[in-house]
Parts: sequence; C-alpha cells; structure tokens
Amino acid sequence: MEQAIIALLGFTIALIFYLDRGRRADHAALRTEVHSGFAEVNRRFDEHRKETRVMFDEHRKETREMFKQLLDAILDLTRRVGRLEGRFDTNDPQLESA
Repeated sequence: MEQAIIALLGFTIALIFYLDRGRRADHAALRTEVHSGFAEVNRRFDEHRKETRVMFDEHRKETREMFKQLLDAILDLTRRVGRLEGRFDTNDPQLESA
C-alpha cells in the first residue's frame, strides 16, 4: 500500500511539473504575442501621430495665411478711413459733396 501511495504521489508531482511547464510555455507565448501586439499598436500610433502633425502644420499655414489676408484687409480699411477722415477735416466743400 505504501508503494502505491508513493507511486501515486510521484505521478502527481510529475503531472504538476508537466502542467506547470506547459503553463509557463503558454505564458511565454502569450507574453510574446502581447509584446508584438503592443509593438504594432505603437507603430500605428506613430504613423497616426506623423499624419496628424502634417495636418496640423498644413492647417497652421492656412490659418496664418488667412490672418495675413485679414490683417491686410484691416490695414487697407484703416488707411481708407484715415484718408476719408482727412478729407472731411479740410472743410473743403468740393470734397464733402463727393
């Protein structure tokens, strides 16, 4: 009976070691898969970041061009108003009727 118990105990320990080795192999495979998945996600994120940066640069250039056009229009309007105010300040009847 003792030999059967020792044999059963030995078989149980061998089975535990076998299953533990399989579990460790599965964890290693899962770890490798997760790391490769994260590497793919990081690669895609980097690509998206570069595309976004290019888009932001384009929008920044467009916005600056629009502000430049707006500033030119405001300065032109300011010059025209300044000339009109100068005309009215002269009290010249010919300019006031125009």
